[in-house]
Amino acid sequence: MATVAETVAQSLHDAGVRLAFGMPGGEVVSVMEALRGVGIGFELMHHEQSAVFAADAYARATGKPGCALTTLGPGALNAVPGIGHAWLDRAPVVLITAQKPDSVLPDYTHQVVDLQAVIGPIVKRTLKVTPQNAASEVPPTVALTMQGRPGPVHLQISNEEAELPAAGASGQAARQMSFGEGRSDGIGNQADGAQLARAREILTQASRPVVLAGLGLEPEAPYDLLRALAEAANAPVIVSPKGKGALPDDHPLSAGVMGLTRTDPVYEILEEADCVIAIGFDVVELVKEFSLPRSGSIGSTEGTETVPLVWIANWANYDPVLPATVELVGPMAGALMHLADSEFCTDVQWGESRVRAFRARLAAVPLPTPRPGHLLPQQLLESMRRHLPVEALLAVDVGSHKIFGSLEWPTLSPNRFALSNGLSCMGFGLPAAIGTALAKPDEPAACLIGDGGMLMCLGELAVLARLDLPVIVVVAVDNAIDLIRSHQIRQGKKPFGTEFPAPDFCKIASGYGIAAERVTTPEGCDEALAHAAAVQAPFLIEAIIDPIGYPTTPR
Repeated sequence: MATVAETVAQSLHDAGVRLAFGMPGGEVVSVMEALRGVGIGFELMHHEQSAVFAADAYARATGKPGCALTTLGPGALNAVPGIGHAWLDRAPVVLITAQKPDSVLPDYTHQVVDLQAVIGPIVKRTLKVTPQNAASEVPPTVALTMQGRPGPVHLQISNEEAELPAAGASGQAARQMSFGEGRSDGIGNQADGAQLARAREILTQASRPVVLAGLGLEPEAPYDLLRALAEAANAPVIVSPKGKGALPDDHPLSAGVMGLTRTDPVYEILEEADCVIAIGFDVVELVKEFSLPRSGSIGSTEGTETVPLVWIANWANYDPVLPATVELVGPMAGALMHLADSEFCTDVQWGESRVRAFRARLAAVPLPTPRPGHLLPQQLLESMRRHLPVEALLAVDVGSHKIFGSLEWPTLSPNRFALSNGLSCMGFGLPAAIGTALAKPDEPAACLIGDGGMLMCLGELAVLARLDLPVIVVVAVDNAIDLIRSHQIRQGKKPFGTEFPAPDFCKIASGYGIAAERVTTPEGCDEALAHAAAVQAPFLIEAIIDPIGYPTTPR
């Protein structure tokens, strides 16, 4: 009879998990051995938060659940920001934590906290795994990560019980657990013919349709069909940051990104729309409350009703509910194919024409002049785009560079831009690049991270070095938590508690055996990136940045 640990491991393997990330302790050695026994690898990270970030990136790259493993107490609590990220960024991650068995509680208190109470609000389900429930409840709990709106789950297990035999369970019990328990996941039924007909009617009457695309496109990935619908309707495509690349940024209908600031330029196109098609869209990414434009002519304030919204997603419209006219819930491919085969009446001055004029106006804005010995962020991104392959994944950390990178980085392939956006957690970029590189070892990966974020996850450079992963780490150095410093300046306050002397990241990388170069000019940046792209090994570039180029920095 399989043990509890073996049952957990087999459930993960059956769900497609092939690699777990974590920082183990003595309380999870039985689970680790069980993972090895079924062929699931384990990568030692140097912080539990990093382990969850890496697991998320691995999951997004593979389309299967990710897995992170920690010990009890401090190890589990260190993973909480990562799980908060997974919850708000809709990441299918299984977090396994240790805990002392009930037989020694409550008298035993060393390193014991109520993990289910802490983690429960930010997972789809938290399960205390026992010999009695392992076989019946673990498989459907793991499956819950991918059902409806993806999200994390938590398995708590003690090392003592992990070694005990797992009692059997009937198939009926497992089916009931799979579909009848756990936090609401927004599963809905595929739209019926009447809903599709109503959606088609709305679209064919629109003269200025807009497509909103977001993080819910994965894992179904109906990118070709989204493109076909946008082209058939001549509709500008606006994406949330995690939807970047849904339509390549160099496509003539790619209008830009919304959700980074309350005044993102592309909001002007959304405000002109007379119909909105939301495909895998999730407002968790927006920092501005979502609202639909009002009906009426372009620029009119006379409209009294909001324009119609067609909701197309694998999960129901909830948390929060958007004012959708039609909701097409279920696999998106069929709905997109059906709607693309419609007779549209889009205005000839809309679509490609409107996007072209919009881009020209943005491009005409002059750039500031950087201080001597500093790069503008624009120069850094332009150099990175010249030297990174079209299909390269870029993982961006949180800060001024995240907002700028999300707005300006040309993402030319789908699912090639990774960031923490629902929670917006610093320290994400490097572990995410590692997770992606391990999931897709034949594809290039890079990381753009600020000096503040880099200091949060320096230890993960050891993972790059140990595995010899060809990840290019670009550290944007401005000696500050610039986004917060900018807030202080805009409020008329002096910077306080937001500036620091950055260390020599090149020397730190060298200590790990990683090649590194510092760059202060566009020419030096080009040379370093060409070198980094050619060596096929870990490489760190320390870019000295003048933050005056960021859209969030007062000029």
